Amino acid sequence: MLELYHAEPVANSMKPLIALFEKGLEFKSIYVNLLTFEQHEPWFVKINPNGQVPVLVHNGAVITESTVINEYLEDVFPEVPLRPADPVARAHMRIWSKFVDEYFCPALSMIGWHTMVRKIAQSIEKDELAKLLERIPLEEQRKKWAIVAGESFTEEQLADSRRKIGVSIQRLEALLAKSPWIAGPEYSFADVNSYSMVAGVPRLFPDLMNADNAGRSLEWLERMTARPAVQKALNMPNLVPETLRTFG
Repeated sequence: MLELYHAEPVANSMKPLIALFEKGLEFKSIYVNLLTFEQHEPWFVKINPNGQVPVLVHNGAVITESTVINEYLEDVFPEVPLRPADPVARAHMRIWSKFVDEYFCPALSMIGWHTMVRKIAQSIEKDELAKLLERIPLEEQRKKWAIVAGESFTEEQLADSRRKIGVSIQRLEALLAKSPWIAGPEYSFADVNSYSMVAGVPRLFPDLMNADNAGRSLEWLERMTARPAVQKALNMPNLVPETLRTFG
């Protein structure tokens, strides 16, 4: 039995959703409402002490971290491969996924916290917010909530995140100039792990990703969106109001 605890089909929750649908695996979807801080409820922290989604539970084994979840799915269910057979392409897949996790995603996350999470944090009464912060397991997450509940990130920090998004899109464009998929000729986790990060960039940062400076990336994005597995993932529950949505 596969169970996936996830939020909306955006960001890191989107990655294993796409993988599960690409592989045609049956799974139990368990939606975790981040807007009501369900990820910090005692029942969920028992599953993932970090209080973060997504989480895969397979026959009682708990797997966290979206990129690791996808690697686990490949190890256990290799019938529909999403990892290149060629060792060099496989290495490139992992190098790019690491870049997304450590460089591209944090830059997007800062902008998302500033534009979306800040609205939520500043709408909560201070005493109630303090109680909610006490429940967050990770100190780093508590600090981010406190930052956006106050003055938010500095203009310099936001500008640097925006710069990193531009760098990421140009690196993506350079890779797609060499092959139709990010890690080479085969569709792989490099593509799966990138989709939710790239999807909202043309809308939110049209100067960073447009037909003139990132035409291959836009074409890749269209091909990704058209994939049946991606469409199934996009149709998963999304309870975030339109006014609060940023990426995706």
